[in-house]
Amino acid sequence: MGLRWPAGALHVIKPSRGKAVVEAVFGEIRPEVWVSDMLGSQRGHAEEWQVCLAHLLRDATYGIEDGDAAFSVLFKRLLLRSVAIGRRRETLKDTTLKQYHYDLDRRLDWIIAAVSVREAGRKLHKRMLANRAHLFVFMTNREVPYTNNVSERHLRPSVIFRKVTNGFRCEWGTETYAAFRSVVSTAKANAASVRRAVQFVLSSKSPLEPLLNPG
Repeated sequence: MGLRWPAGALHVIKPSRGKAVVEAVFGEIRPEVWVSDMLGSQRGHAEEWQVCLAHLLRDATYGIEDGDAAFSVLFKRLLLRSVAIGRRRETLKDTTLKQYHYDLDRRLDWIIAAVSVREAGRKLHKRMLANRAHLFVFMTNREVPYTNNVSERHLRPSVIFRKVTNGFRCEWGTETYAAFRSVVSTAKANAASVRRAVQFVLSSKSPLEPLLNPG
């Protein structure tokens, strides 16, 4: 999962994406912004939620491949336009960004009127009706990314490791690797020393220590 804090970023790797993982990590703490796909367990954890536009692009592409020539086609064009604006945010004035935001909302109003007759398109259309308020948060807050690609990149080493080693043979190995990768990814995300981060975690007698030193 990828999270944005007032003082940095935290990356936690677990063999589950359930709400219990988030609650165990944060407790009563609520991050400022949560950027994720639309999985139910990824909702309601922060003050603001930005839906990952990269995931929505994949959903729209799937809708088009399913034969939706109405909503999915138009929605994908809107998403591509949104991403293009997001990439130029740093060069845009606040007033210009507000105008773009208004234009995106206006276009979305028009696009939502196009209802698909295909199942994939109908499902995507229904989800956007219910969650449109979370599409363009990045347009009102420059600190918010429009995708969670950073988190996806931090997960990539774990995916490669699993494929190369064919997974773990015991639960201890899974938990140890997940804990270690969480520390490493968080350190890198905050431009900190990985060695010092691991040393700090071990010296603080965190839950990672018994995993790395069983018995």
